[in-house]
Amino acid sequence: MLRGITKSADVSAHPDNGIGTLTQKLPDNYKPTIRPLIKRQSELFGVSESTFKSRDTDAYSRSAYRADDEAIDSEVFAFGSILIIINVCESTRARRSRNASGEVVTTVGKHSYLTVTYLIPFAEDPDVSEFENTLAEVWLDIKLSERRMPPGRLREIDNGKSNSTKAPTGRESAAAELLSEKSVRMLAIAIKSANGLLLGDASKQIPPRERSRIDELVEKLINKELIDTEIVIICTKTSAQINRLPSPEAIEQLDQAGLRCACGRLLSAEKHEKALSITDFGRSMLDGNRWLSILVLQYLIGFGVPIADIRMEQIYSGEEVDCLVELYGRIVLFELKDKEFNRGNAYSFGAKIGIFQPDVSVVVTTEKVGADARDHFVARSTMPGRGRRLYVDVLDEESVTFIEGLDSLESGLESVVTHIAKASFAPALRTALSFANPGPFALLSAWAGEGRGSSSVALSKAATRKP
Repeated sequence: MLRGITKSADVSAHPDNGIGTLTQKLPDNYKPTIRPLIKRQSELFGVSESTFKSRDTDAYSRSAYRADDEAIDSEVFAFGSILIIINVCESTRARRSRNASGEVVTTVGKHSYLTVTYLIPFAEDPDVSEFENTLAEVWLDIKLSERRMPPGRLREIDNGKSNSTKAPTGRESAAAELLSEKSVRMLAIAIKSANGLLLGDASKQIPPRERSRIDELVEKLINKELIDTEIVIICTKTSAQINRLPSPEAIEQLDQAGLRCACGRLLSAEKHEKALSITDFGRSMLDGNRWLSILVLQYLIGFGVPIADIRMEQIYSGEEVDCLVELYGRIVLFELKDKEFNRGNAYSFGAKIGIFQPDVSVVVTTEKVGADARDHFVARSTMPGRGRRLYVDVLDEESVTFIEGLDSLESGLESVVTHIAKASFAPALRTALSFANPGPFALLSAWAGEGRGSSSVALSKAATRKP
């Protein structure tokens, strides 16, 4: 997986060669990458390292179109499995105001700031105190604060609606994990649908190869409080179920109270069978496939997605949405199905895509996605005027990403989160890596003997001339 944390701080001014000083102060387990690349390339080209600090300003250069042209220096440190990107930035801000005479005057001020991005391949927050303490020794008294993009688009979709999504409890998570096993889920659904099921009929509700495990499955459901047991009294004469009791002890109490079957016999004289019934908790976990929503939610939280940026099982303008997430500024729309995702489901989900205009659309199904459903989305993505809002670096060419089967759920969700993170943090890394290469005009100028580095280039050229 990949996730990122970006922190920034405004500074009054940048120290001279701040990154060079920082690199010297950091322990050896922080491996710089940009400066070693600069040194090696300057040796290969035979030009001064200062060539790499020259930014192209020629009319033919495209640097004016770069979104990251405010960076004046950068470095990327490899720290174990973490990449630390530091960008030293400056920008000029023009402000207009009226002077004492009422004239509009423009003043230009310089804004200096620093950004640090941690790219992390695991869910836990790393200990970066050593790096940030060293940073504060170079940029004196710097105070980094995490820069999180507020969930703007999600807030627009909410339109004042409060977020009812809460982290699953331990009880809910344990029940959802159990229900992710198909045989267990089939048995629980059968008990719920039948409003109670005789224990002797329970094994008929699961595949033949699993029937030898029926006692184990029942015990698991009872332990997770999804089902309960009760005693069913069956009239010996009519074979009709006449009563349900919580325990055998209750039969004796009813006999003493004089309660009898319609045929006149005492309840204790009738046939008794053990039965299974769904609990209120079990019903709530199965209704609307809430167990699947909980699985998706806990995986997203585990991948570092803040719960404040997740909406589960919400209704917007009459449209029920299984899961909506804003991740690094991108909107992700999920459709969750505990069955095969067919063409009819594709039409319904396609309508939601049209309404919410997500950057990424994901179908999660416990079974398969039908070929006709896939064909529908392929055809839809190629229709005129149906411009996809996917970022080029994010996902594959399909207009919808499919996660088929619960065995693929964790890895599929991780892939979605990772690809969005890559697209989000690529600009920061691109900015840093740009300092490892000289601008083409700066390099050609140095090679032509213009400016600094001309003597070394002249020697290199002289050595290669034919006598």
